[in-house]
Amino acid sequence: MDVVTRKIADLIERSIGLTVASMGAATLKRAVNNRKRALDITDDEAYLQKITVSFMELRNLVEEVVIPETWFFRDQEPFNYLAEYIHKSPKDCSVDIFRILSLPCSTGEEPYSIAMTLLQAGLKSTSFFIDAVDVSSRSLAVATTGVYGQNSFRTKDLQFRDNFFHKTEKGYSLNPLVRGKVRFVRGNILEPGFLDGMGRYDVVFCRNLLIYFDKVAQAQVINSLYELLVADGILFSGHSEAGLFLGGRFAPISHSRAFAFRKKEREEDFLATGPGKGKFFRTTTTSDLKTAPFFRRESHGSASTLFAPKPKELDEFANAQKMADAGNLDDATRLCEKCLRQSGPSAKWYHLLGVIHDSQGRADEALKFFRKAVYLDPSNAESLIQLSLLAERAGNIDSAENYKQRARRIQEKG
Repeated sequence: MDVVTRKIADLIERSIGLTVASMGAATLKRAVNNRKRALDITDDEAYLQKITVSFMELRNLVEEVVIPETWFFRDQEPFNYLAEYIHKSPKDCSVDIFRILSLPCSTGEEPYSIAMTLLQAGLKSTSFFIDAVDVSSRSLAVATTGVYGQNSFRTKDLQFRDNFFHKTEKGYSLNPLVRGKVRFVRGNILEPGFLDGMGRYDVVFCRNLLIYFDKVAQAQVINSLYELLVADGILFSGHSEAGLFLGGRFAPISHSRAFAFRKKEREEDFLATGPGKGKFFRTTTTSDLKTAPFFRRESHGSASTLFAPKPKELDEFANAQKMADAGNLDDATRLCEKCLRQSGPSAKWYHLLGVIHDSQGRADEALKFFRKAVYLDPSNAESLIQLSLLAERAGNIDSAENYKQRARRIQEKG
């Protein structure tokens, strides 16, 4: 692979975690050529410059390399176990609402299969809700129409198609009741702030995603999935990914070929200890739910400048540090936020905000900012150490040790 193509692949990997090995060099080349033709660009170097300065074009390229391959009730056993789990759940279905996440949801077949499973299991439509997330706007556009061709129906038993679809000139159109149970959101689980403010889920389907990521991204996704689940929540993985969840914070569920896991720790294990310390995870109510901005706006600058410190910020940053050291935490916070609005994401500003919030006993906010700092600057040993301390304080020993080891490796490299 030539240098320019390698740089394009690296931008895609930083954007959505997809490695060139998993997407295939031929797929990447074909996608780049398609976008070059669309823009009337003939030179690879010129196209690299384009996606470096335009997040919109980077999104367009992502759309080209993300190829949906799914169908209704793909692998039946996860859905069989979901119905079994719902029946055995201690939740009062007349009062409580089951919250379910499908990630990635592609063109919608999986989340709609979940909805049909719950309705067929006897659950009232008012007793559950499904969030479905994908990085591809093109796939989500297909999902929201709810109209599918023959290729989406590959199972032997098609009774569900007779029950929930009607034939039209364009294909099979899904029942509006089922469509209304799914909210589609464009998002990227590797982005800072992923699903912030949208609460936690009783069940998460995350199948056949981790196989496309490297080990670092896999660990990040697994941590995010853990945090997205309620205490004792259920996770469904792909069969080739199941081994990644063994021996950690998930316990395998004994149901053949469901590839289901239960979150091990109880919620109270994740309360920060000591006076003034809050929960690692914020509990949300229905009124709190909102769609988070999963992608940075282009006005923040180019892909290459997003991560670079700007000289004019140096005095402001020194001032913010002095304010924080002097105990003027509110003023320091306002200055940090102002500079972030003006200059875009910055690891050092996020780290300082993390320190400020932690000193005020806001562990959940501190956690968020330290993670953003590490996302922008993976070699930020100081933020990794702070994350280790927060995890240790919350009783999450595995995560604490993981952060410590990462920080130690960085410090040893000098």
